[in-house]
Amino acid sequence: MSLEKVIFGGAIISTVLFIILSTTGNTELIENDSWLIEETCLGSHSSGISHTHSSLSIFIDGSEVLLSANIGIQDSECPEGMRGIHTHDDSGTLHIETPNQIDAPIGAFFNIWGEIFNSERILDNTANSDYEIEMRVNGEINEEYENYIMLDGDNIEIYYKQR
Repeated sequence: MSLEKVIFGGAIISTVLFIILSTTGNTELIENDSWLIEETCLGSHSSGISHTHSSLSIFIDGSEVLLSANIGIQDSECPEGMRGIHTHDDSGTLHIETPNQIDAPIGAFFNIWGEIFNSERILDNTANSDYEIEMRVNGEINEEYENYIMLDGDNIEIYYKQR
């Protein structure tokens, strides 16, 4: 078999795989899970910015995980300021601050934090036959997981619990 046939065959297989993944909605292998708000770096709390808050609570097998203070503040991506989503203390309050209106998916906060959250994983915990991941927004089950766009005043609870 010639090298040209091998390359051509590989290109066909890659194209077919891309089409299947795209049309079935299973795009995890081709999507980049990063959001515009992750690139935001503000130097201060100036008056010309959008400033909203959401509350995040995480429960792993019944125990609450406290968020650290200063997540997204003076980190490697924003050494002189604050990322678009950040914490100031360990209360669970997420500060969403941007120079203009930018969507703030909860997954962007986890990326800023350096942790993982989606329908299959929360921090170091993976859903399986014994455990599930449930997200509630303002008391209602929400299945948007990392793609949920946070709104001012949202109370977000994430549970890793037995089925």
